[in-house]
Amino acid sequence: MRTQALGLLARVAAGILFPLVLGASGCCGCPMGLCSSLMKGLPGPGSSPPTTGPSLGVGGGAGASEAEAEAGEPSAPLAPEGAQAERQPVHGSAKEPSLSLDSRLPIRGALQKQASGKTRFVPHAATAAAPIGDGSSFVVAGATGLWQHDTNTLAKRSRLVPGPVLDVAAAPDGARFAYTLSGGRVRVVEYPSLKQRTAATVDVPVRMRFSADGKHVAFGSESDTVTLLDVATGKTHVFDTDEDVNDVFPLPDRPGEVAYASDDDEFAIVDVLKGRKVFGSEPLVERWRSTNRPFFTMRDQQAVAYDPVTKTLIGGGDDNMLWRVDDLRGAPSIRAPIELGGNVVEIACCAGLTAVDRAAYVAVDDLRVRAVALDGRLGPQFGPLMGSVGSFKIRIALLPSGDVLVVPQGTLYRWGPRTGEALRSSDYAAPSTLSGSALDADTVYVLCDTGVCVVHRVAHGAPAADVETVILGELPGLGMRAMLPFDNGTRAIVTSKDNKLRLVYLGPGGALEAPIDTPADASFGEKYARRDGGTHGCMLPGGDVYEITASPRGARKVGTAAGSGPVSSFDWDAASKRWRIGRRGHGFEYVP
Repeated sequence: MRTQALGLLARVAAGILFPLVLGASGCCGCPMGLCSSLMKGLPGPGSSPPTTGPSLGVGGGAGASEAEAEAGEPSAPLAPEGAQAERQPVHGSAKEPSLSLDSRLPIRGALQKQASGKTRFVPHAATAAAPIGDGSSFVVAGATGLWQHDTNTLAKRSRLVPGPVLDVAAAPDGARFAYTLSGGRVRVVEYPSLKQRTAATVDVPVRMRFSADGKHVAFGSESDTVTLLDVATGKTHVFDTDEDVNDVFPLPDRPGEVAYASDDDEFAIVDVLKGRKVFGSEPLVERWRSTNRPFFTMRDQQAVAYDPVTKTLIGGGDDNMLWRVDDLRGAPSIRAPIELGGNVVEIACCAGLTAVDRAAYVAVDDLRVRAVALDGRLGPQFGPLMGSVGSFKIRIALLPSGDVLVVPQGTLYRWGPRTGEALRSSDYAAPSTLSGSALDADTVYVLCDTGVCVVHRVAHGAPAADVETVILGELPGLGMRAMLPFDNGTRAIVTSKDNKLRLVYLGPGGALEAPIDTPADASFGEKYARRDGGTHGCMLPGGDVYEITASPRGARKVGTAAGSGPVSSFDWDAASKRWRIGRRGHGFEYVP
């Protein structure tokens, strides 16, 4: 098995090798002759190299019944559904990628039936991606299902599974992939036949990965478990770690052993089949700290990987450090960690043909991805996408062409570390960028970009895999402050002009109406509350309270809150039939 795993990694590594840069000196970390000769033979994006690279995933969609999942019985092949016409991706630089959407392009999504029985528009948002087959295609798990994409153009080709699908991972040779659904239901599917190989139910996973030989899938869960699924038999083996598991990585040289990252401030290895823990990083880290006396301590570990070429175990987490353990099978030792300027949330391992060239792609929580050589050198960088670190979600998958799939905050990029290009899919939207209002009949979005806000609408009809919004026009005003829905299907979109609030009404099924200017000051910080199906309240920072109504159209001042102190609440008090303002430490006052 070890020989097979090394062979697969070597073939993948040839496509991902890059010149590494020393962080301190800026000197080339890879002999130019060696790098140049290898680069000449690399296939381009979308070509057909012999095998795919390792993929990463996080966890769920639709498919066979729960009974089939429990029994591990095969079901009928997946039935792909068509997608909208191909949309050109957005070309950009890896130095300045953006989560922003082009407000003049329709938003794409699916019409999905909700638990309530109503159909709603759900924008396409990606969670994880994995290359399949020869690498000319990849699959994306997300809010609207499991989608197959063309690697070269990023275009959606078909939906394989209705959504939501929580995660996807693929075997290193691309011959099968697994996806997870709500409740921990897992399906393993052969590719390209799309026949289900096996199914199971596991503790709801936060991460999942295939073993190097594709025979097992490992899962980590916040239920404190590491689970190993045997693809051939459908049997699962579970190990209770007594701590939240944030990531897993099946070790290629020993079937049954899985490395995991935990909330117990360490990464460790368990033999799931034998039911025992065989390694923990804590003693090594404490020994290193006692000698080097750094100001920091190891904190929750979020990501883990193992490189069989250099025999290095890698971990990272909330301490901003990338840790490396050498000689894992002999006399394990730990090296000084690499500071990465943010919490480590993802590791894709590994690239490079030789031990000298081996590197991992590491993501931190400002949505930045960095190539990091296992000897500490720093290579090409993607992002950051955010100005500060936070609990932002990002996943990485290595493509055999040498490019990298990056899935940050619901969006999708193909990054070329050698060229510095970041190609963004036009199909996926970061949920945080959308301001929407959903009623029974339709969903309306106001999307703002480069100072222009565009109003989109999509009608709710029969469930459909891939639909897009209809653009109603530009919002006549400066930005969008609120969207207030009324029971008759009308919406009042609040914007501003000349430092006053402006209302733009949108009737059910109709066009944008002429704007109505109000005397209300457009100072930021106003609060909105619903009175009834035909009236909303607006309280300005200065205390003035207005009512915004659907009939008649417009806003009227009903009074002023004269109290002082921070406003903690603003709502309609049905008992007194007045607007109620809560002030921290000062009780309530009423208007009028």
